[in-house]
Amino acid sequence: MADIRALEVSDLPAVRALMRAHLGGWDGDEAFLAATALEYPWADPEIPSLVATEDGRVVGWIAAAVRRLRFDDREIRGVCCSHLVVDPASRSTAAGALLLSRLLAGPQELTWSDSANDPVLRMWRIYGGQIDHSRACDWMLVLRPLRWLAGIAAAMPRRRAATRELIPVAAFPFQALGARRRADRDDASEVAGEDAGPAEVVESWPQLAVKRRIRPEYDRAFLGHLFSLIAGRDGPLTVRLVRRGTTPIGLYVCVPGRNGGVRVLHLSGREPDLPAVMGELVEHVRGQGAQFIVGRLEPHLDVPVRERLAAIGLARRPIVHSRDPELLAAVQADAALLTRLDSEWFWT
Repeated sequence: MADIRALEVSDLPAVRALMRAHLGGWDGDEAFLAATALEYPWADPEIPSLVATEDGRVVGWIAAAVRRLRFDDREIRGVCCSHLVVDPASRSTAAGALLLSRLLAGPQELTWSDSANDPVLRMWRIYGGQIDHSRACDWMLVLRPLRWLAGIAAAMPRRRAATRELIPVAAFPFQALGARRRADRDDASEVAGEDAGPAEVVESWPQLAVKRRIRPEYDRAFLGHLFSLIAGRDGPLTVRLVRRGTTPIGLYVCVPGRNGGVRVLHLSGREPDLPAVMGELVEHVRGQGAQFIVGRLEPHLDVPVRERLAAIGLARRPIVHSRDPELLAAVQADAALLTRLDSEWFWT
């Protein structure tokens, strides 16, 4: 049987080799693994990333990224876990199940993951996890239909089918053919966005998230570290505060996608103003030449996504676990604010 212990810096070369060999699509390096699993501002020695070893050799691991949250009036700890991978030669020793069991038994109140395959999903269910259906879909808006359609047409002879890079949502966006969304509100001219850094986001955050039962407790150190990581891996990072007059009403964070797309990692704001925040996002990235926008359909985004007639399609099977039934129910409601920025943002 495998031994389970906390990840150490000296394990990173073996972990990187394990991921490159057995986790399809992974192209990260040891520095990225250290920055996401060991050396980040919210790292907690009580909730470490874990490795499985056999005869001193690393045969599996699971990453634990601690998130500081607020649930109503109390502070809680959450964990976004990722990268559960085991050497095939060691899977008969239940190393994966032992890693997940140890992690879920930690002192955190809430644990989640975005990237479950069938074997991982079965393991989570054994330990009380469940699919978070409220975050299982992506939305897509096509901004430049002719360019987007031309890209699909060009890809067909080479690949026989358009890839997820061109059609990130498994549904045809009829909005791209000219379907009209509901007109913007009359006071949209009062809405404007501005580039922001960690300090500006933290200053405005209490006004933007005050009515969310579950929300991250962002601070400058954490956001500075996270924004730097995202920009270093995915290219220019856009972080914009949206104001109505001088009042902050929303925030969005996005990165360039492939084939002219933009990937939204976070969009939030005061409930009545979310359509206006979405509108500012659309106009800003359209002005930068984006062909389409894609993002995860968070529960609180139902109205702005619906008004824009965005295409919606199943994209992943996120999983959530908690020993607190009230917390578990609240996570999957529109009063919970947990976006891709708080999750596995590095997987498309």
